[in-house]
Amino acid sequence: MPKAKRETILFHLLRTVFWIIVSGNHWLSATPKPVKGKDIFLKHCAECHGNRGEGVDDEYSKPLIGDWPRDKLTQYIEETMPDYDPALVKGQEAETVSHYIYNTFYQKPGLFAKTTKPELAHLTNRQYRQSVADLFAQFEGKPKITNPRHGLVGKYFNTEGMNKRKSIHTEKIDSVIDFNYSNKSPLKGMNPNKFSIYWEGSILPRESGWYEFFVKSPNGFEFRINQKNSSPTIEQKVSTGMLHETSAKLYLLGGRPYPFSLNYFKFDDPKASIELRWKTPIGKKEIIPADYFYTQVVPPSFVIQQKLPPDDASHGYERGTQVDGTWDEAITYAALDAAKYASSKIMRLAKPNNGEEKQQIIPIVENFVRFAFREKLSEEELTQYVRLKFSEQEPHNTTIEKIVLFTLKSPRFLYPEWQTLAKKEPDPYVIASRLALYFWDSIPDQRMHKLIESNNLHKKIHFEKQAKIMLKDSRTKAKFTEFMIAWLDMKNKELPRLDHKKFPNFSALLALDLRRSLLQWVENNVWEKSFKWNSFLGMDKVYVNARIAEFYGIQYPKNQKKEEFWEIDSSIIGREGLHTHPYVLVSHSYPDESSPIHRGIFTSRKILGRMLRPPTEAVSFENSEFDPSWTMRRKVEELTKSANCMSCHDLINPTGFLLEGYDAAGKKRSKILGQPIDLRVNYLDSDGSKRSFEKAGDLIDHALQSSMPPKSFVYELLKYLAKQPSESFVKVATSNLSKSLKNNHLSIPDLYMKLCYQAAFNGINWIK
Repeated sequence: MPKAKRETILFHLLRTVFWIIVSGNHWLSATPKPVKGKDIFLKHCAECHGNRGEGVDDEYSKPLIGDWPRDKLTQYIEETMPDYDPALVKGQEAETVSHYIYNTFYQKPGLFAKTTKPELAHLTNRQYRQSVADLFAQFEGKPKITNPRHGLVGKYFNTEGMNKRKSIHTEKIDSVIDFNYSNKSPLKGMNPNKFSIYWEGSILPRESGWYEFFVKSPNGFEFRINQKNSSPTIEQKVSTGMLHETSAKLYLLGGRPYPFSLNYFKFDDPKASIELRWKTPIGKKEIIPADYFYTQVVPPSFVIQQKLPPDDASHGYERGTQVDGTWDEAITYAALDAAKYASSKIMRLAKPNNGEEKQQIIPIVENFVRFAFREKLSEEELTQYVRLKFSEQEPHNTTIEKIVLFTLKSPRFLYPEWQTLAKKEPDPYVIASRLALYFWDSIPDQRMHKLIESNNLHKKIHFEKQAKIMLKDSRTKAKFTEFMIAWLDMKNKELPRLDHKKFPNFSALLALDLRRSLLQWVENNVWEKSFKWNSFLGMDKVYVNARIAEFYGIQYPKNQKKEEFWEIDSSIIGREGLHTHPYVLVSHSYPDESSPIHRGIFTSRKILGRMLRPPTEAVSFENSEFDPSWTMRRKVEELTKSANCMSCHDLINPTGFLLEGYDAAGKKRSKILGQPIDLRVNYLDSDGSKRSFEKAGDLIDHALQSSMPPKSFVYELLKYLAKQPSESFVKVATSNLSKSLKNNHLSIPDLYMKLCYQAAFNGINWIK
């Protein structure tokens, strides 16, 4: 046979064998072998998602988990995956691989160790400041408001010379400090040329952060905040005769009262006026509202004034995992400030007589170290850390500074879980330390130490009783307020601004009032009235003041002070749940128009508890690119119509469109561009069921029926309280607590208490 013919026959034979293998020809097998979902996943998906769905850096780094029903997952894969060629996985293969993904890891977040592994973390910024403040409060007295009367006590004096008081004329309660006496006297019967006023009380800020205080007057004054006998925070000893404003900035911890005083005097000046304003961490310069003042005077607090580098918040909550030169330098300077303060304070507390200074100082310093380290110290430790440090060659105040500096820089103070890892079994001090950290972001107080030492805080029943006591502490309420600020997307955001031409009466002060309205509702209803889940999401009451009432067309009582808030039924201004509070709506809007996308994301995540994946590509919204006659709904539908976008926007858009009955300022409306609004939407729930909604309140009704919103809320709260992944607390009954919350068998404050107690008593599941 010729060679060329043999090569031709061989070629055709090899080609035939190749096609038999490729096509799975029945010549080799009567029944073709089915393709497995795992094989499809490894071939087309693992390159971006990892072999186990764990994610791949620089591709899709997050684990492949979510809450879509399987039908939606199949549809999404068939339309969009793999993203480099969606035509590769279609029909039966899309269904097969989605079945594999869904059952193997999609709804099993616990499989991914990197999201559940706890980390040994130092105190966060808030925990550090709170712990140091409470550490000093063990010796100075805890600042606590027991007489909740608002305002400042004003003592009005007739004077003889420059602030030389002759006699008291009147004592009365003033709500705010904003007075213009011109050339007249403050009160009838007082000399208009020579008088002084001394205001005293406390100020209680709601949020933690930097506050700037402004005193404006042509006369003399001395202003003090968080100080007793030291130099004034701001002063103007000699009156200028000209209107002059002076300011000072300091860091204050929210939920903690501070002593406050303003000594004001006029002596033969042409005019008299005094004005006290502040600028809150997120706010506008304003006259300090009356509801932040209290007539009771409290002890001062030592609050760290050093600027601390931001905590790592990449996991959705602050963690003390960032350790670098910046952090070390900041806490070193903070500890130095605390050491100087402690030295002067302890030297005053000791009050030595007859050369017994050292004997009186040492027990105070020992207690300082003991409270900072959160446990009882042995005699050997006390000798090592305190007693041997004192010598005749060094002044006692210098020794105190060194001990305090060492203590506040020690890992035993900075790392709260240090005790746990150093002991085989957690003892009462470990549990007490966790309770204080989870409830208050702080350290155990003197009372808890005494209970442990008297053997009255070591059984389970003892800790349950202690948890109920800690729940009522003002620090607990303050921490919950901080959580709500984060949960409501209000943290580190500037006040919302709207287009002045379109919304001429919407001001920064109105935005600030709306923000306070929402937080006051949290404090007065959720916390004080022990709201349950349905009342929390339903929000049937709102708080308004004169400025809010005027903007939203509410008639306010004639006897109501304009600066004060009062409670009204939320239906009066057309509210249909927490997601429709004016501040939530306006802070999720564009300056000139509503934003169904931003509102939909907030509602999907917070109200409905849905898990939204990050977008595969960022798409910016440019209003000018669309026909101006289109409604915002039509614009968003056009922008997000691609399959990639609709993978998440079929959840986001319906919830956002339901809120189109409110404009950018959160005002109720029935028309857009002169046309009646159609709010009807179709929504695919987490079970794969299609639902029809017609108004914003339908979302609340659905949320109250679903198990996902309370579950999401419980997980978010636990993470915030403990600053560790929720999955790290395997013995915390999050599932049972979520069910109890959903069924209204558990109030939100009780949920807070149970989470703190169970997490503290059972501890972290350290993975070794």
